[in-house]
This record gives sequence, structure tokens and C-alpha cells, in this order.
Amino acid sequence: MSGERARRTSSGSTLRLVDGGGEASTAPEQTRPGTVGAQGEDLESIVLPGQRQSVAVGRHWVVSTAAAQGVTGMVNQVLELLSSELLSNAVLHGPGGSAVGLQLRCSDGSVRVSVSDAGPEAPVVMAHEPSSLSGRGMAIVEAMASRWGVEEHRDGGKTVWFELDLDDF
Repeated sequence: MSGERARRTSSGSTLRLVDGGGEASTAPEQTRPGTVGAQGEDLESIVLPGQRQSVAVGRHWVVSTAAAQGVTGMVNQVLELLSSELLSNAVLHGPGGSAVGLQLRCSDGSVRVSVSDAGPEAPVVMAHEPSSLSGRGMAIVEAMASRWGVEEHRDGGKTVWFELDLDDF
């Protein structure tokens, strides 16, 4: 496909991002199913169009993929919430129509979700009044994740990630 770019994730895997030009499908593209990482982690990734409905598609993919790898219960519910926050940010604040990469890594002790987009701005944890209607997403990620961070890409864009330690649940 024209307009494709490869991005390196924090684990060293290559995540293929599809340019948002032209008609974007709402169907995710499975890019690395069942890949085993350097330390024996299970890596899965998909690429979604930068559209609002991709948040629900990505959230469902994270939940079902994690469950297939044995991550269930409360951990899976927290994965669902935090993945939704990162995906929402990528779709709402990233460049209009550009693809969003989503990666899930499960290991014996933790689960990591990474969301990549072409936007240059890193997310910020904001302090809002209780009556504010929005702006709490990254505060929720910071409060519930064991760790989170942002990796800027040399050629533009970023990957925002979070990890959950399974022992915490």
C-alpha cells in the first residue's frame, strides 16, 4: 500500500502505520499476530483508521486479545478503560484521518498497551475542576497504570503506552 510507514515500538518491534490519505476502512488490519518478543512476551498489534468508531473497535480488540492470552477479570476491565483513554486521545487529538497503531504485549508479570499516532503533541495530565466535562483521561491513566510514558518518533508522531503489573490485581 502506498503511504505506509514503519515505526519502532519500545519493545523493538516494527509497527506498520498506514497513511490516512484516501478512503479509510473501519476494519482493523492485523499486522503481527502471535509474535513472540525478545523475552518471550506475546505481542499482538493492529492498525486502525483515525476515526471515532476505531476507539470501540480497538477497545474490544484489546479486551478479547488479552482474554485469549489469559488476562481476565479486573485486569481486563482496567485494560479496557485505559486503552479507551489512549485511543480516544489518538483519534481526537491526532492528525485527522491518520492511522492509529495499537499493540498489546502480555508477559508473565505485566501487560503493556501502546497506541501510536502521527501527532507531535504528547498527552498531558491535567488538573480540572470537578464540574469540567472533559480532560481527565490521562489523570485516570496515571492513577491506574503501574507505569506509563510517551516515546517520540524521530520522523514525527509518538507512541503512548501504559503497563499494568498483574501482581497488583
